[in-house]
Amino acid sequence: MFAIALGLSPIEKITIAITALIFIVSFTWISIKGDLNKIAKELIEYNDNDQDN
Repeated sequence: MFAIALGLSPIEKITIAITALIFIVSFTWISIKGDLNKIAKELIEYNDNDQDN
């Protein structure tokens, strides 16, 4: 929307859209990867505690 408001050319609009998409995908991927890592650590701790009993 900002690209349209600023009167940018179509190439600039596409570049901004691609950059935004890459940022969103990267941020989402890092968030998911961190969550999965956290869940894996919790499962490992749970299994270690379960085997001790």
